[in-house]
This record gives sequence, structure tokens and C-alpha cells, in this order.
Amino acid sequence: MTILSRAGGRAVAAAGAAVLGALAVQTPAFAAEALPAGSAAPTSATRAPGAALQPLDTKAALGTLTKTTGTALRPVTDLRLDPWANSGADPLTNGVAVQPKTPNGATRPLSTLPLTAPLSGGGGLKDLPVLGQLFGLLRG
Repeated sequence: MTILSRAGGRAVAAAGAAVLGALAVQTPAFAAEALPAGSAAPTSATRAPGAALQPLDTKAALGTLTKTTGTALRPVTDLRLDPWANSGADPLTNGVAVQPKTPNGATRPLSTLPLTAPLSGGGGLKDLPVLGQLFGLLRG
């Protein structure tokens, strides 16, 4: 068995493409010459089938796209984002809270725990406060 170099392989492929292209161009001429001289025009039984594009049903296409998008996104939104969730080594279980100074002192402390709690509990994108709602709409 002989192994061709890349250049040799490309040359063989180009020659094959040229032969196939020449045959494709000549096929209608051969078909026309094959009819006997005194025969009638080709009928629907002898004529090659034709192809035509059908009108596009956009409602069905968008419905299918909506269903498949939800099905494709579901595993991504359910995927656990924090590999150390529910363990002692999880850095997201640590939170930071600050108490803003205001003149009347009636403000509550701001904390990072409401944002990190869904992830440190083993959740995915669907469990995040704002992104979860957005992905919930996409999932259907």
C-alpha cells in the first residue's frame, strides 16, 4: 500500500473533483442523446423528479425552537456551580456584612449571604436571585 504525501493527496482529490464536475455537466446532454430520434417528448413517468421549496411555517419553527431551547438549557441551569457546596471548605459560606451610617440609624446591615446562600447550598443558575428568574423564562 502506498501512502501519498499531502501534496499528492490534494492532487488526487482535485483530479477526482474535476472528473465528477465534468460528469455532472455532461449528464443532461447524455440523457438527451439517449432518446430515439422518432420518440415523443418525455412524459412524467420518464422525466426526472423536480424539487421545489415549500413555504416556511414560521409559527411551527419558532415553537420548536422554544421547546428545544428550554430542553437544552435545563441541564445547564440545574448544574451545581459550587463544587464545595455543603462542605466545611466552601468559601461562599463566609459572608460580609456592613452597617451603613445614616443620620437616623434606621438602616439594616447589607450582607453578601443572600447572594451566596443559593450557591453554597448546592444550587445552580436557576437558584440565583436575578439570573435564576431570567433562565427560568428561557427554560419555559
